[in-house]
Amino acid sequence: MKPFPPLLVPLFLLTALAAAEPRETVPDGKVLVTFHDAMPAKNRWLNDGETLPVEATRWLGDAFLLPRIPLRYDDWGIRESWAGPMLARFSAEVALTPGRHRFLVRAHGLSRLSVDGNVIARTKPPSGQTDGHNPVAPVIAPPLPRLRPAGYAQQEVFGEAEVGADGKCRVVFEAMLGGKDARPVSTELTVAVQTDDGAAFVLLQPAAGNTTPVPLTDAAVTAKLASVEKSLGALDDTTRRSAATSQDAFWKMRHEAARAWAHLHSAPAPSENVVDGFIRAKIVRALADSAKSSPEEAKKFHSTVLPVLREQCFRCHGEKEKGGLRLNSREAAMKGGESERAAVVPGDVAASQIIARIHSRDLDDRMPPKGDGLKPEEIATLEEWVKSGAAWPVPPVTAEEVHIPPIVDDAAFLRRVSLDTIGVPPTENEVRTFLADTAPDKRAKTIERLLTDDRGADHWTSYWQDVLAENPNMIKPSLNNTGPFRFFLHEALRDNKPLDRMITELLLLRGSEREGGSAGFGMAADNDAPFAAKGQIVASAFLGIELQCARCHDSPYHRTKQRDLYSLAAMFERKPVTVPKTSTVPAAFFEKKSRDSLIKVTLKPGESITPTWPFAKTTGCADDATLDALMQNPGDPRERLAALITAPQNVRFAQIVANRVWRRFMGAGIVEPPQDWEGRTASHPELLDWLAREFVAHDYDVKHLARIIFNSQAYQRAGVGKNLKAAPELRFFSAPERRRLTAEQVVDSLYAASGQPMEVDEITFDPAGQNGEKVQVSLGQPNRAWMFASLSNERDRPSLSLPRAQAVTDVLEAFGWTGSRQNPRTDRESDPNVMQPGVLANSLVSGWITRASQASALADLAVETATPEALVDSVFLRFLSRTPTPEERAPFINALAPGFDTRLVPSAEIPTPTPLPRLSRITWANHLMPEATTINHEVERRARAGAPPDPRLRAEWREVFEDFVWSVVNTREFVWMP
Repeated sequence: MKPFPPLLVPLFLLTALAAAEPRETVPDGKVLVTFHDAMPAKNRWLNDGETLPVEATRWLGDAFLLPRIPLRYDDWGIRESWAGPMLARFSAEVALTPGRHRFLVRAHGLSRLSVDGNVIARTKPPSGQTDGHNPVAPVIAPPLPRLRPAGYAQQEVFGEAEVGADGKCRVVFEAMLGGKDARPVSTELTVAVQTDDGAAFVLLQPAAGNTTPVPLTDAAVTAKLASVEKSLGALDDTTRRSAATSQDAFWKMRHEAARAWAHLHSAPAPSENVVDGFIRAKIVRALADSAKSSPEEAKKFHSTVLPVLREQCFRCHGEKEKGGLRLNSREAAMKGGESERAAVVPGDVAASQIIARIHSRDLDDRMPPKGDGLKPEEIATLEEWVKSGAAWPVPPVTAEEVHIPPIVDDAAFLRRVSLDTIGVPPTENEVRTFLADTAPDKRAKTIERLLTDDRGADHWTSYWQDVLAENPNMIKPSLNNTGPFRFFLHEALRDNKPLDRMITELLLLRGSEREGGSAGFGMAADNDAPFAAKGQIVASAFLGIELQCARCHDSPYHRTKQRDLYSLAAMFERKPVTVPKTSTVPAAFFEKKSRDSLIKVTLKPGESITPTWPFAKTTGCADDATLDALMQNPGDPRERLAALITAPQNVRFAQIVANRVWRRFMGAGIVEPPQDWEGRTASHPELLDWLAREFVAHDYDVKHLARIIFNSQAYQRAGVGKNLKAAPELRFFSAPERRRLTAEQVVDSLYAASGQPMEVDEITFDPAGQNGEKVQVSLGQPNRAWMFASLSNERDRPSLSLPRAQAVTDVLEAFGWTGSRQNPRTDRESDPNVMQPGVLANSLVSGWITRASQASALADLAVETATPEALVDSVFLRFLSRTPTPEERAPFINALAPGFDTRLVPSAEIPTPTPLPRLSRITWANHLMPEATTINHEVERRARAGAPPDPRLRAEWREVFEDFVWSVVNTREFVWMP
């Protein structure tokens, strides 16, 4: 091998080294990587007199390759930010053949490579502008053909070292990451060495028994990166879970207290399966009561009279007693309110105040107070009802209306419970195994297996993102956005944290605002009252109290006052607050009104609102000294708020959670809607109370509630229920609702069933971390649908588009997802629309998923399956979790059989695919340069073209096969729960 010229090293890089560090022992066959944050500067090494900061964490790898730094967690196990600049220091004992060797180094910023104490290669600190005007750097040609090129913003340098006769050497590689106004990003740190024959480079690996060389090629490095990421993920899990144990003793005490409370307040339950017992009891009772009433009278009341009362009167006079009056029962209406005059006098229209107030021309007296009043036909209906005696019969119920449908078959059950637990359908092997199992308890065992699957966290994260209004942005992340607290949610769910603990840690706003800690929930910097916004979210999510109107005034249709919301805000802020002028109804609004406004403002301008719990009556949980035992710092108003919400005596909280879990799996809540309980009644109050007590008694474990529901016959019946739109008294849950898959389930199922990896863009405009976290963030590389977010940039510049990610969000949006969550929500737009079949039939994702592309799972299936019959069965099992019927099977076999035996191209004729040349990367740093849009147009063109077809299959047969897969994906069944 020819010698290479010596490196020319700028003098400013030759800063003095600190005192020699001790030579730490590294385990055989491993690369020790230590991480040290809070380094003095990002553009130089330590000077004399400076010491290396204490090691923050370490990782053991088996090659000099690092795609990312480990995550950092606080002492509760919640993500926090690294204090940059930081140093990553690799060291290993390496065995090479004696003689001179050439090394390759790739790094984004300042780095150096030492062999036996001699520095042989260096890279420079990062340079260039980050405002969009940085030159678009060309892709660095690899040093040898067919090698993996250096990545975006990476420098590539070389160095030489002589290895002694024993072939052993100590290699140390140091790289500076991040710094002032820059995020610590490793950008695939790489050290490789040229092979002895000079024909290739391989990753530098330590001396160990049977180390397999990893060539510096795309395929080999990609595979290696996957194993490195798995190892880093395991380190992150260990670090997080170890730190979280610091709080275990406290939560053990909390849950012991909760179990004791639940024991004293146990709820009665039927002797049979509890869920089914409560449901059956209501059906039997309803049929018996209905038989006592006149069917005609009952039908008329419930179809004409009660809808008017419910729509026009119950908002103020249902569970809410405006004016001391309720109109949700005959007895209450006859009793009257504060006026002591009966609202309804049976048989006497003139004496009934409800009729008089409806007809009143006095706008201050007329009811309902808003709008144009009742329609003439609605008034006539109520008058006729009063005149005829104001009967209030029980709902008419027939045996047909409460008919209990059969239990679904095994294939349908497995698909349903898999989608409800892990968010994706079962694999082909899982379906075959389950269908062949004859054990009577196989459903219960499958439920247990799925409830312990880590993928359950993926399924639940998107739900809580909606409910808690998680709304991060890649650019200017504090601009009226939240932080990406999705990662806190996902990790808490993966670690199976009890919900009371997860919510407490969420409300305490710990860790990093912009890199995934629960502190991100508290962000909304340009909001005039961000903590009032958080109070609204928390109240709707966990208390069933709607406070949106209370942002600016007392709610006209709820009990809640403006003071209630700002009291929560004060508890969040840990200090008294005042209402901002921008969130106050101006006094001029109330001037020259022809009648009293429904809107009331009872807070005086500038009035100070102290941190006070306003919902003792609603929740049953009072803020008194007994609460102190449930807190680590009783003097902290924020922790007090968390304790008041999650304490066992807060019966509303446990009921809200039980109702949300029930609704998620049954399609309708015991109370509807789940976020606003005022004026609502439970369809099965005893069942709700029992589920809530079970939740508290079993350490606030959502999986315990899921287990109860999944094992019930009610859940396992055919989805033909009509509960969601039914009045509480007519909501029987004799069957679950027919449910469409969520947007995330649709996308994740497409990828899971096809076996295609989710190869999309990293959700960032700054992959090299050239801007600080206050300017731009990365939301990571998605592998599940919950990881996507709004892809908008400041001016919708085409040079900043992320075409592969955009293709996925197009499918998500068609099914009701949105990347922007300005307000909390439980329900999405669910009505069918033409976009839904459109994206399944014609979107880029549909093309990617249904193509037998090169080396894909579908191509392997087509190559390896022995017969057309088996191939049809496999595709049905993968996408629909069942085998086809004879009527379905026949036409597909007829299409696939011609040419099946000759579908494979002879191995000698299979062409070697030629990869497309790599394109320059366009990011925020260079997106304003003239060529940026042109390059990104080519990126989009390649995305539209998709991966090339597998050359092992003849084109004419492969296209028929792809059409078959496309047909199965585009059945209505694919996007609906069985």
